[in-house]
Amino acid sequence: MASTVMIVEDDASTRRLYRFLLANSGYVVIEAEDGLVALEKFVTQPCDVVITDMNMPRMGGLDLVRSLRENYPAVHVIMVTAFGTPDIEKQALRAGVNEYLTKPFDFEELERRVQQFFERRNGPPSVS
Repeated sequence: MASTVMIVEDDASTRRLYRFLLANSGYVVIEAEDGLVALEKFVTQPCDVVITDMNMPRMGGLDLVRSLRENYPAVHVIMVTAFGTPDIEKQALRAGVNEYLTKPFDFEELERRVQQFFERRNGPPSVS
């Protein structure tokens, strides 16, 4: 089964950048422009990892995470935000975020975190 990542980000150029990075690393990538669209897509396209922005129209990242935790508790959630403060980070962790990144960050760091999740879950890749 392919490793699937959902990117939930209202900025289309940022979403495309994340998709490019992760698809080139071999992940199946699903995109959503806000939390409501993400939840709609998740029903038919469940994912292993959700990377979500915090501030988005209609449904933001914290509400998305709360809903995912209720309905899909096993999904790994990485939240990214440009508005990182210790209080916001605490809110995110209380909501059920597994990992938290403050923008700007090195895009390779995001890829590393996704890869580390799959390695922890699946074990390290076998060497032929």
